[in-house]
Amino acid sequence: MNIKKTKQLILDSLKKEESCFKDLIDKIGEQKKAIEDKDEVRVLEIIEEKNKIIEIFHSHEGEVNARQESLPPEEIQSLEQEGEALKTSLEKLLETILRMEEECEAEIGLKMKEVEKRIFGLQKGKKIGKGYGGFLKNRPIISRKV
Repeated sequence: MNIKKTKQLILDSLKKEESCFKDLIDKIGEQKKAIEDKDEVRVLEIIEEKNKIIEIFHSHEGEVNARQESLPPEEIQSLEQEGEALKTSLEKLLETILRMEEECEAEIGLKMKEVEKRIFGLQKGKKIGKGYGGFLKNRPIISRKV
């Protein structure tokens, strides 16, 4: 295959990866909104959608790696220079994705702590109720002496 064509295919695949990252950022934004709305079903749906996007990204990454191996070292250096702006864009998008995912993780952590506090409060109340309830349950409602 023509070296110039191979380089162009690699650049096209990298642009597709960039598109995947942008789609992923959009999905993470939706996920963040669903977490704030406490819509667990939607969060799970979004995670599945994100997994599909990640699979597409991996297929493009595999194409890039396979095509890159067929290029001689001097062409790879030339390709790096041509794709410098694309590389910078991909790095910034990846940093954004990581930051957004960390924010979502922190938000979910806070929600989990709230749930744990409620559960602990319910368990504590149940123990207190057992202390009072046991005495009342064992006594007959109507006196047998009547």
